[in-house]
Amino acid sequence: MEMRLLLIEGLPGTGKTTLASHLCASALNEGRKSRWYLEEAADHPVHPRSLGALKSRADYPSQCLQRWQRFVDEARSTDTLHILEGSAFQSTVRFMMEQGRADIDDYIDEFEKILAPLSPSFIYLRPENAEKHLRATAIHRRPGWTRKVAVYIEQTPYARSYGLRGEGGMHRFWADYASLCDALVNRLSMPLSRTAIATGPQSIDKETG
Repeated sequence: MEMRLLLIEGLPGTGKTTLASHLCASALNEGRKSRWYLEEAADHPVHPRSLGALKSRADYPSQCLQRWQRFVDEARSTDTLHILEGSAFQSTVRFMMEQGRADIDDYIDEFEKILAPLSPSFIYLRPENAEKHLRATAIHRRPGWTRKVAVYIEQTPYARSYGLRGEGGMHRFWADYASLCDALVNRLSMPLSRTAIATGPQSIDKETG
């Protein structure tokens, strides 16, 4: 069956947005119907801004799975290639980690079952060193990005549990998140491409963390 869903994941600054845009354009140039969804789009088909507001609720994972099911039900009736960046992990697993949830593995298993009808593939962009990469990304992005993200992370249950504070705490959080993503990628049964990238931001994208 032809692939109808391509998922792209990686830390902020790894080039998810740039790659998604490029792959969508390439598919269109080859005559393939293709659509790319920016991770933070207000009308995202799986994770609209309204759903993100519920990320601290106990039923957030189930809400996400329901949205995925709805997306799959609609997408499977077409031959369009859908390209989603940051939707598999960053818009769900990251929030679950922030809340200190213990059911992430179960979520991923159900997530993959739901997506199966679209014959999905997965691209994982992994910096060689997560902390060095985030430090370089902080320099590259607009002033105040580091402080904004650090303040946000400090307020999460995960950060409070591990005493993560300030810029150092932010880098520790992202390093822990990268390790979690590594483990989850190893659980996936869908076709997977791992791409190791050099330290430093690969593009200027619209992610805020």
